[in-house]
Amino acid sequence: MRNAGRHRGLTLVECLLASVVMAVAVIAVTQAVVAGQMQTADALHRVRALELAEALMDEVLRLPYTDPDGTGGEVGRANFDDLADFNGFSEAATTLADAAGTAYASPFQVFSRSVTVVSAGGGRIRAVGSGNPLPGPKATAAPASRGSRISVTGVGKLLPRLPVTVVPAGGGGISVTGFGDPLAGLTVTVTVQDTAGATWALTRFRAQPPA
Repeated sequence: MRNAGRHRGLTLVECLLASVVMAVAVIAVTQAVVAGQMQTADALHRVRALELAEALMDEVLRLPYTDPDGTGGEVGRANFDDLADFNGFSEAATTLADAAGTAYASPFQVFSRSVTVVSAGGGRIRAVGSGNPLPGPKATAAPASRGSRISVTGVGKLLPRLPVTVVPAGGGGISVTGFGDPLAGLTVTVTVQDTAGATWALTRFRAQPPA
């Protein structure tokens, strides 16, 4: 009768099994937390890259299309006074600064930036029948159920219900029947690259002002 009030404890095997179950649960939770943190960090990394690209693109596009003093080829970012001056501009990692010359915070210094400004030609839209290319960096065709509309970056309007023919990239991009005369202009591309080699590019088209 002396054993009636005694409680049975866990055996060594039961303790080991409980420890294994607990360890598995902790590992699973830890992996989920780490994966979430990595995704958040990667998303923030991409956001920073795009912020750098957009800031530099805004700085470039604020300049006049043509050189106001007619000389061209100014040297030094502070002296750039037209779009073409930024062609070939680059900043190495750890040297990035804004338009005022203020250095970016350290999380942004793992990137490098470069700019190209070229006469629009590659990735063109061609008006069928006219034989004239419409320079421009991008064009997106909507689904056929929406009337095969096409939106042209830099034009700002949809061209409703026009036949769209995709031609090889080497031949100029997308053809639009009856589009009309071509637009002359400059294509500005800002490229951002991190130290691991990942690259982001932002492209804008600036139409040549009327004479």
